Amino acid sequence: MKNLILSLLLIAISFPAYAQANDTEAALYNVGFGAILSTIGAIINKSPDQPLGKTIKKSLWQGALGGYVTFESKRILREASRQQQWEYFWAAKLVNAAGTSIKENAALNNNFYDKWHLNIGFSRIEFNTKDKFSVNYKFMPVALVYAVGIATQTKFELEKTLKTGEFIFSSNTDRFVTTNSRGIAFPGHIVLYSPDKNDVGLIKHEIIHIYQSHDFSIFNAYLNKPISKWSSKNKIINWLDKHLYVEFHRIIQRSAYWIEYEPTTSNSYYDNFFEHEAGYFSYTLH
Repeated sequence: MKNLILSLLLIAISFPAYAQANDTEAALYNVGFGAILSTIGAIINKSPDQPLGKTIKKSLWQGALGGYVTFESKRILREASRQQQWEYFWAAKLVNAAGTSIKENAALNNNFYDKWHLNIGFSRIEFNTKDKFSVNYKFMPVALVYAVGIATQTKFELEKTLKTGEFIFSSNTDRFVTTNSRGIAFPGHIVLYSPDKNDVGLIKHEIIHIYQSHDFSIFNAYLNKPISKWSSKNKIINWLDKHLYVEFHRIIQRSAYWIEYEPTTSNSYYDNFFEHEAGYFSYTLH
């Protein structure tokens, strides 16, 4: 089983090596990425008495479904660039949350409809639909730390935040000039260079980066068994598990981003898969 998991993981990691040139390739990436990573999680989280073949079959189609829904959320977001209407931003956000939820359920070896969630800034709102409906609030500590730091150094853009569903700030800091950038996506938050803060394509580009972080949240499901075990033995860990959603996946996501970064390439910025995908869905490729 270890060899199977390792093989699937190597295949999944290889996906970002290919830039998305059209919607077909973009769909295949999102579907394949979701299917494989969800299957690895389901294998890790399955109970000993569950047949391996049945687990793989179930997680493959559920992960693929979640990946396709995620792809559609990015396409909806792309439409917002053309229409510049807040409904598209929120529709994309809700569809993306659904796709991520489906993939996380698959990775936990659950039914794809057992739990849904919505991330807003450093807040994660979970909707449990299995057995009895309930709502649970968790805060994401990494995003919260960034929120405090960003809020003390930038201007909060209330209108853009309400229109997009993402916490957006602006700043005139010289760091944008020295790094030749116009915006940056932090965990759960976006900071835009003030002179370009009304550029819809730029806003879309940074939102895609937030969606990419959501893509990698599947990895958190891989830690479900040890966390549940510790939680059952320790009241403090049990309380933390109920009220915190720790973004462990950020380590893997940032590592993958920097592996993709090739500073010696003449067009290194968009040679990076993650930047290319953000550019593709936001019409900022050039």
